[in-house]
Amino acid sequence: MGVSDFERVVLRSGESSIRELRSGEIMHPGLGPRREAELLYVEQTRLAARLTDGKPGPVRVLDVGLGAATNALAILRCSQRVTGRPLELTSLEHDEGPLRLALGEPDAFPLQAEYRAPLEALLEGGEIRLGRMRWRWPRGDALEQLAILGATQDILCFDPFSPEANPRLWTEEALGRFRAVLAPGGILSTYSASTRTRVTLLLAGFWVGAGRAAAAKTETTVGSDGPEALERPLGRRWLERWRRSTARAPHGAELTLDLEERIRAHPQFAGKAR
Repeated sequence: MGVSDFERVVLRSGESSIRELRSGEIMHPGLGPRREAELLYVEQTRLAARLTDGKPGPVRVLDVGLGAATNALAILRCSQRVTGRPLELTSLEHDEGPLRLALGEPDAFPLQAEYRAPLEALLEGGEIRLGRMRWRWPRGDALEQLAILGATQDILCFDPFSPEANPRLWTEEALGRFRAVLAPGGILSTYSASTRTRVTLLLAGFWVGAGRAAAAKTETTVGSDGPEALERPLGRRWLERWRRSTARAPHGAELTLDLEERIRAHPQFAGKAR
């Protein structure tokens, strides 16, 4: 796809965003691109605290669904605000259309216009360095690019199009591959709070928690390799609600007795009820 497969839309807030014409989906429709990027992929992942925790080596962030680069630029700006560890950002995206559209309308997308030079360099060469930040954009299929990361990731910003528009990235198998590249104590943050998403993350090996509200969404979702990184891990009360839900199956699969037993046996639900 290219620029012609997307169009600019104006949200109720007056901020511009981008719609994919094929699916009709709008990027960051709730809070707007800039605020949602800050909330879900900077604040919710505690990026600033990770950058300043004094540990050796860089903080590694995987940006799944570059789009118009709003999430990536929020991460970049955070790294510029604080002094601390280096940042290694890898963006996964097969389509240049959204970013080229944003760069082509600087009045509507002032954040991208502010960073035009590095974004154009990234489009051209696939890798740039800005101060303590190294930013890579390997082209191609997101799942195939996981093999080239070379190191586990501290933060997964999981922001592809929805399971309806991009079903391949939301299956248990796909999320299991993302789980495999998550560093110990790392965190995944995503806008989806659906029961199906949370079930799929649990089956893929994540511990799962409720994330912050984002406009009409009363919750988002976070995942990790254990409970320590989760402020509000799902507990047995959620498990009981799931048992009564009409949307109990994971994305891309039917709910079998085996899958149901795997959810019930997840170590996340072995403790005290919440």
